[in-house]
Amino acid sequence: MRKYLFSALLLALVAVVSCNKDKNLVKATVVDTGDLASGGCGYLLKLEGEDKPVRPSNLPTAYMHEGFKVKVKFDRDGGGEVCSIYPKYDFIEIIQLTIIKPDLD
Repeated sequence: MRKYLFSALLLALVAVVSCNKDKNLVKATVVDTGDLASGGCGYLLKLEGEDKPVRPSNLPTAYMHEGFKVKVKFDRDGGGEVCSIYPKYDFIEIIQLTIIKPDLD
């Protein structure tokens, strides 16, 4: 009986320790700067701890809402484009999202 109890406690401990899946995610806020076709910069992400926003190349439509708080993991390649609205002719880095989820914290 003790063997089973110890095994169950050990399994529960491992499950609790491995539950922090958001460890490598960055908090961000969605910013709508206007439609790309009408001269805007599209949807940008204001990453926590960074001054300049970035533009995800693959933001799902479910997250395209001004002020939406998300957690993301992404890849950078240094590429980007000049955006004439945010604030005035500024270089906006384009990123590739690998994980995105709502920030429920």
